[in-house]
Amino acid sequence: MSRRSAPFVAPDYIDDPASKDGKKHAKVLLSTLQEDIANFRNEQFPPDILRQIRDMPIYEGNLTEVQTYQQRWQNLLERAKDFYPAANMPPDYLPLPASLEIPQFIYHVQRLHLTKTRAKESKSFGAVGAVTDKCGQYTDDEIERMTAILDNNDEARLVAHREFIDLRAYVFCRNSKGEMLEPERVRFYRTGLIVHALPDFKIVDSRQTPRKRRNDAYNNPLADNGVWKIYRKK
Repeated sequence: MSRRSAPFVAPDYIDDPASKDGKKHAKVLLSTLQEDIANFRNEQFPPDILRQIRDMPIYEGNLTEVQTYQQRWQNLLERAKDFYPAANMPPDYLPLPASLEIPQFIYHVQRLHLTKTRAKESKSFGAVGAVTDKCGQYTDDEIERMTAILDNNDEARLVAHREFIDLRAYVFCRNSKGEMLEPERVRFYRTGLIVHALPDFKIVDSRQTPRKRRNDAYNNPLADNGVWKIYRKK
C-alpha cells in the first residue's frame, strides 16, 4: 500500500557511468535537472487550472484538466526518468523521489482520505562528530556516553531519532472496470499531489486525530537535545 521511490540509475548517454568521472558527470546532470525543476515549479505550481483541496498542496480536476497540466511537466518528467527509469513502471509502479519535487499525478480517483500519523526520522552514525554535525549540540556527559559506546566496540553504531507528525493521503482509485482498488498511501507534502477526480469524488479529512505510531524498540536515549534522541543501534 505504501510506496518507496524508484532507484537511481546513471543514464546510458554518460560515458563509463561506473567510473569516478562518470559518477561526477551524472551528479552534475542531476543537479542541473533539480535546478530546472525548481525554476519551473516556481512558475507552474500551484496549478492555475485545478482546484485546491482544503489547505493542502493537493489539486483536483477532470481528466482533460489534469492531462493538460501534466503535459506542462512532461519534458521534466522524461528527463527525470533518464535517472529513474523504473518510475511508475510495472510491476511496482514506484514514484519518483520526493527530493525532485515533481508533483505526483494519480488518475481515476474516487476517494481521498487525509491523515496525520506520528512518525520518526532516523539517521545512523559511526562517529560522534557526525552526530553533532547533523543533529546539533549535546552536553559533555552525553558526548562522553556516545564516545564510550563507539570506542569500546569497532562494530557499534549510533542511531538518531526525531519524532514528527507525518501527513499522508490514502488514495482510492477505480480500475477500467469501475472496481475500487486497494488504496495507495502517498506522502505528498513536499511534491504536491494532482488527482483526476471521478464523479462523486469524496474527501475524508482525519487530520484532527493523528494516528498513534507503533511502539518504539528504542528506549532510554544516550543523548537528547530536544529534537534528536541518540541511541546505541540494535
